[in-house]
Amino acid sequence: MKLTLLLLFLGFSTLVISQNPNDCVNAIIICGDSSLGVDPSGIGFDEFSLLGNEVPPCYVFDQNNIWFKFIIIESGTFTFDIIPDNGEDDYDFAIYGPTVTCTSLGSSIRCSSTNPLDAGVQVATGLNMDETDVNEGPGEDGNGYLMYIEASAGDVYYLLVDRAVGSGPLSLFYTGTARLPNAVEANQPDNLITCDTDGNPDGLADFNLELQTNDIIGSQTDVTVTYHETLNDASIGINPLSSPYHSTANPQTFYARIERTNGCSDLTSFTIEVGSPELMTPADVVLCNYTSTVLYPLDTIIPEVIDDPQGYVFSYHYTENDANNNSNPIGRYINLTETPLTIYVRMTDENDPLCFAITSFQGYINIIKRATQPSGFIACDDDFDGQISVNLNEKDEEILNGLPSSDFQITYYTSLDDRLNETNPVSGTFRNTVNPQTIYVKMLEIATGCFDYTQFNIVVNSLPVPVFEQDSYLYCLNATEPLRISVQAGFQYYVWSTGEEGANLNKIFIDTPGTYTVTVTNYFGCENNVSVEVLPSNIATITNIKINDFNGKHNSIEIIVEGEGDYEYALNSTSSYQDSNIFDGLANGYHTIFVRDKNGCGVVSQEILILDYPRYFTPNNDTHNDYWHIIGMHEFPEAKIYIFDRFGKLLKQIPPRSKGWDGTNQEGKAMPSSDYWFTIDIRDRPTYRGHFTLKR
Repeated sequence: MKLTLLLLFLGFSTLVISQNPNDCVNAIIICGDSSLGVDPSGIGFDEFSLLGNEVPPCYVFDQNNIWFKFIIIESGTFTFDIIPDNGEDDYDFAIYGPTVTCTSLGSSIRCSSTNPLDAGVQVATGLNMDETDVNEGPGEDGNGYLMYIEASAGDVYYLLVDRAVGSGPLSLFYTGTARLPNAVEANQPDNLITCDTDGNPDGLADFNLELQTNDIIGSQTDVTVTYHETLNDASIGINPLSSPYHSTANPQTFYARIERTNGCSDLTSFTIEVGSPELMTPADVVLCNYTSTVLYPLDTIIPEVIDDPQGYVFSYHYTENDANNNSNPIGRYINLTETPLTIYVRMTDENDPLCFAITSFQGYINIIKRATQPSGFIACDDDFDGQISVNLNEKDEEILNGLPSSDFQITYYTSLDDRLNETNPVSGTFRNTVNPQTIYVKMLEIATGCFDYTQFNIVVNSLPVPVFEQDSYLYCLNATEPLRISVQAGFQYYVWSTGEEGANLNKIFIDTPGTYTVTVTNYFGCENNVSVEVLPSNIATITNIKINDFNGKHNSIEIIVEGEGDYEYALNSTSSYQDSNIFDGLANGYHTIFVRDKNGCGVVSQEILILDYPRYFTPNNDTHNDYWHIIGMHEFPEAKIYIFDRFGKLLKQIPPRSKGWDGTNQEGKAMPSSDYWFTIDIRDRPTYRGHFTLKR
């Protein structure tokens, strides 16, 4: 903390001295880690006229000096800075100690009188931890700083400072580690005001100065407070005043000195003034209310007429005369109406009924016009995002409900706090951020400042989402029963593209392929629709079977079908179907083909015949391969079958419906083992030729 000791009065919070302590016996005691500012003025008693007090060797100290006293209570280094406030003046100093008094100072232990201009150094001076010299100056000798002092508890040092050149104040900063006595602080008290009611209207009165003591001390202990008429008396602690004190001027300034038993002190000031208490003129009390009367507590006006009402009694009156005479008080409450009423406030000193002041105000009410709650914005969520855009100003007319729009201001908010604090208003086009979202409304009457609140909701109702049981349906054209198509139950109403509708009609039966649409309505009245494709399918119609036979291992068939279905094929067994309509590697003989609609519309089958000849036979009468026989030839009764030997000689013609060739010629003679040839002529087919082996 820096204490300021100046010749000029700077304000209530600034410690001011008109006559500096320029005598050693009145030295300023430096306490705590304090710093201070002082403005030396002249010289005091010549301490060096006393035996035992030696003039400092570096300077005579006879211009503008001041004494400081340092009492060491805990050992450490003793250092300080003296800095001219204007950055130009030349200050010199000398130190005496550590076991001295003002009458036995002895020789100085530090002395500095360097002229900073001549030496080309800074104007600051003092003790620091870097220097090793203990004396310097005058003139250009030195740099303004001397070696620190290693101080011990119990040491006492006197610092004599003189302004050799210049006219400005200095600032003293204590920077050592040696601890000084704890500082004390004079808190600033309020000024005292009283009325001149002693019968002598001279503007003077008695004051109890001790009323300020508790405020000046605050929470500090081990301190005393004295009051003084002059700053000089307060600074050196002389001529204390007693209470009650009869003022001698109006207003009059007093100086309070707070001092700790360790010698540390601080000063403050306050004024006393004689006169009636001053009241502020309160603003009129204009209340907004829903009814034509409102009970108003009159004491509510007190903070509007005086900042500190302590020590005063308040009364309220209908006329100024009653207020002056303190008669016909109207109590602490009053009914205000729409008709303005003037109320006079009398404030009386609780200790002096003749000391009072009067002010007045008008009170009345304005009837609050009620805002009509509008209907909310309710819409269906067409894009499934839970949001819609609305024009909030569309609700103005509903809220006003016939009130003139030019007389009111309507503001919309998204939270109660925003409405209360009148922050973040919204207007015009607005898109909700939550669902549902409450919009808070303030309707302000411009002329009166009265307002009413209402609110409404933005609600975005979800659309129903109907879903068919299947992504698509297949209808068998060969079906004997209609097909059921359906969406989930639970909606309020169903309307089908077939013309059917009903509250519980979540399914219908159809017998025709095509696109079907259902529109559903949910609890909120929101509609949505969904469509499904019913595709046709049918049992297959076999139109042709392309047979490639008489090819041994390469016998094959290709099945040709017609129909609206998606078909798969099987041969001889329905346990395994294939997508291909071609089968190869077929053995000769009878086979059954199956064609199945993958969509479940049924299976169609047909028997086919693969013609092929045996590559050998063994007519040994052992009942195994005794005949060369082509299976199925009996179905071609007109077919011609001829057997030839290898030389082309016709051996025999075989009837199609016979057992086949038994290996004999036309005379019944058994033919030997060899290769034989044949031809087969079947109507509408090419002639088949080949050879086979007869084995005996």
